Amino acid sequence: MITAAQRIEALLASRDALALWIGDFDAHRFNQLLETQLGSHEALDLWVRRGDTRARAFPLSPLLHIVSGNTPHAAFQSVVRGLLVGSHNRVKLPTGGIPEFETWVTALPGELSQLIEIREDLPDEWRLTSAAAVIFGGSATIETFRQQLPAGLPRIEYGPKLSIAMVFSPDRQAADLAAIDILAFEQLGCLSVQAVYVAGGPLPTREFALTLAEALARHRERQPRPAISLSDAGAISNARELVRFRAANGEDTALIESPGDTSWTVVYASDPTLAPGPLNGYVTVHPLPASGQLPAALGPEAAHLSTVALHPFTDAFADRLELLAAPRVCSLGRSQQPPLFWHHDGRPPLADLVTWRDRG
Repeated sequence: MITAAQRIEALLASRDALALWIGDFDAHRFNQLLETQLGSHEALDLWVRRGDTRARAFPLSPLLHIVSGNTPHAAFQSVVRGLLVGSHNRVKLPTGGIPEFETWVTALPGELSQLIEIREDLPDEWRLTSAAAVIFGGSATIETFRQQLPAGLPRIEYGPKLSIAMVFSPDRQAADLAAIDILAFEQLGCLSVQAVYVAGGPLPTREFALTLAEALARHRERQPRPAISLSDAGAISNARELVRFRAANGEDTALIESPGDTSWTVVYASDPTLAPGPLNGYVTVHPLPASGQLPAALGPEAAHLSTVALHPFTDAFADRLELLAAPRVCSLGRSQQPPLFWHHDGRPPLADLVTWRDRG
């Protein structure tokens, strides 16, 4: 088996293709990642001192990755982690595949490509003989594979999540940054901002909703939205009609929409309850509740937060969100660019992929 250093060197050969999906990296940063999560960058190859014993990390292998088709990020990040620890990686792709990921795999050096298998189905051999499974998807997907995989098989599950922004300085800069976090990858990933909470009360929030709508329109002019299905377009239209109905019946809500199409939608709602939207450029803007009222004011979906993006980002503002217990807080404009060292859904994703043996 090749060493961790050799696997890192081979990954560096595809750095240009990988950087878009996992962020910038070099050998030093990968070694730092191993140090951070495993205690030593040598722990996968040597017996290293850990307290009063020596230990070595062994990869869970074969490792089954069940990835969704909403964004390619999960496939790239999960398999890179598997390669770093030295697992043999079995990747079950969604129907239709993930072209960017498959192109990357075919271009890998032989020492890495031999560690990856790709299929769109799930054969019994994979299902019954994998050492662990990493599963990405919605609640129904997660439950389906819980039923299909053997009882007792270690599972690392990344279920449905959503992200929000909190704006303490509601200016044009904040709107431009929010537009990036809303429109990147058409809100299809768990790091996509679906709601923005604005400090200062209803009036500044309404004004920011208009500013945000202008920012979304500018962004769409520079980069038009790819074609979406009739079903997705219909979901946006239905959500818009529901807002109109609520406004007509006295609710404190308002709709700002792209003229003639569904390319972007901004909804002002005084009710702070967080609710997933139909995606593809649809965002709700709420007045920010007092910090002591979080997460009750946001409601049940607060338990499914992935990232909270702040503007401006300060530790003082981040500290006000402690009651939310969101796994990640970052600067607005960077919600969809997690760092290499992030704890995915609050977990140490590399450390989850190994088991330890002790000596002494």
